[in-house]
Amino acid sequence: MGREIRRFLFYTFVTSWILWGGLAILTQLNWIGFGSAFSMILFILGGVTPAICEIWLKKKYSSKEEYRSFIHNINNPRHPFVWYIFTISLAFAACFLPSLWGGASMENPLYLALIEFPIMIIGGGLEEIGWRGYLQPTLQKKWSPFNSTLIVGGIWTIWHLPLWFVVGSNQMNMNFLWFTLSALALSFLLTVIYSATNSIFLCIIFHAFINSFWDVYIPDTNVASAIYTLLFALLIFAAFEFYRNKNTA
Repeated sequence: MGREIRRFLFYTFVTSWILWGGLAILTQLNWIGFGSAFSMILFILGGVTPAICEIWLKKKYSSKEEYRSFIHNINNPRHPFVWYIFTISLAFAACFLPSLWGGASMENPLYLALIEFPIMIIGGGLEEIGWRGYLQPTLQKKWSPFNSTLIVGGIWTIWHLPLWFVVGSNQMNMNFLWFTLSALALSFLLTVIYSATNSIFLCIIFHAFINSFWDVYIPDTNVASAIYTLLFALLIFAAFEFYRNKNTA
């Protein structure tokens, strides 16, 4: 298990950081502007690297049955409607609630999230094939869901680091501590979704809606707001774990 995780992280980080690092250098030197066609190719390719690497590694090192099952989990939309409501509601709550305590402001109509949603599947959602589709359940074979989520959330945060050096990127205007706390909050919510449904597909849906709702409820990257969001996520996580452990007992 340790070798598999190291292999996944090595290929993911090296590939993403080369792509995003190259993008950072090009924008820092003002050779290209962020938003140009070439910059977006580098940006998107770096973002989908966790998915590409894990699919490739699964095909290379797993049995045909394991690989087919993994791919089926990615593109299987057949889940009870209530889980779609639950997944989208969690994404909405994580983005809307900060507006109640001054951590975000509604600057665009809500329907924008629906328009952007298909784009955000590529612009964020597909990451979950690697992070929650592989890394989280693999770590949970050794660690508790809580500790595994902290590890994945920390790795997920560090993986984004090169984007803070890309001139013109959203990250350049973000407080890194806010992003870290927010990533941990989203990680706990994603753990709940995956543990409840065992669905990579629904994790992709959640991530895509998070990115979409963030363009409606624009966060001001206030650290205190991120702490409240993390507490909300921990409350949902604790309630789910209590319910699951009670049913198991």
